Amino acid sequence: MRAQSCLRTAGLALAGAILGYSGAAIAQDIKIGLIMEARPAEQPWSAAIFDSAEKLKKEDKGVSFSQSFKAFDPTSAEPIARQLLADGHKVMVMHSFALNDVAHKLAGEFKAIPMSVSSFDPPVQPNLTIATASYLQIGYSNCWLLAKLSKSGKIGFVGAMPIPYATELQLGCELGAKAARGDAQVLAAYSNSFVDQQATREQAQGVVDRGADTLFPASATQDSLGGFQLCEQAKIPCAGWASDARRYSPNYAATSAVVDWTVMLKEFVKQARSGKLSATTFDATFQNGGLTPQPFEGASAKIVPVDVQAGYLKVVADLKQGKIKLPKSKAHPCCP
Repeated sequence: MRAQSCLRTAGLALAGAILGYSGAAIAQDIKIGLIMEARPAEQPWSAAIFDSAEKLKKEDKGVSFSQSFKAFDPTSAEPIARQLLADGHKVMVMHSFALNDVAHKLAGEFKAIPMSVSSFDPPVQPNLTIATASYLQIGYSNCWLLAKLSKSGKIGFVGAMPIPYATELQLGCELGAKAARGDAQVLAAYSNSFVDQQATREQAQGVVDRGADTLFPASATQDSLGGFQLCEQAKIPCAGWASDARRYSPNYAATSAVVDWTVMLKEFVKQARSGKLSATTFDATFQNGGLTPQPFEGASAKIVPVDVQAGYLKVVADLKQGKIKLPKSKAHPCCP
């Protein structure tokens, strides 16, 4: 009896060691499939989700990522996604509006897998979350700062195509610029391409030729690098979003509304581990920490006067606290 008791005690001790002193079960390892539009060096949008994945891996050692860069081509991306699912990935992140149809198809087939797609549709229960951001807040904060830095009062805005997120960025930009100075003008142009850097550079040059002395390359896709290149060449302040814009314009990126997707990714991991799924629209904002301001360090601290830095941070704080009232979003399926 004493031997059996000792064995039971040893067994309990071993179980306690496995479970940990808190008694909580070891967190299940989760593999996440991540399909991006491009490599981080090639566009801010992909850089943001890549950086967030790297951040989460450091915080949660049970999380790993498999990455692909085929999102602009649904016919290539779908078999990759299916292979990742077959290989045991428990979360699927399709980080492009180009994969909207693919995401809806896969979500219907794999209802136990939390998924997300960056599109303008409503979420689909139980498992297809929409990954988006407050384009109004991004445009407002960026162009408030650019208007303060502008001597001419003219801000250049260059997008890829006038689809919902771009036109909403432009509206936010116009509102922020006007709030900074009443005589501000936003000169907008579109390159008609998400990948052609030269086309965006030419459109950016066009608005500069019309008097813009600050620039917002607004697409966050590959084409935007053409705008950042012009900022460096023309030595004019520029703003970006999604990723820290200093990645693409090291000397003249004055600011960027950086998207931190870790809040969304953590929720997916939680759902995958618990098996309790619920889809939503994740709208990255300054309020929920999904948007964070690029710090004023290095070159950005030199080109933005201290009083303007303080004013910009006050704008961000006011947006965070809801003190700045913006129109209801037309791009978001759920959110103001």
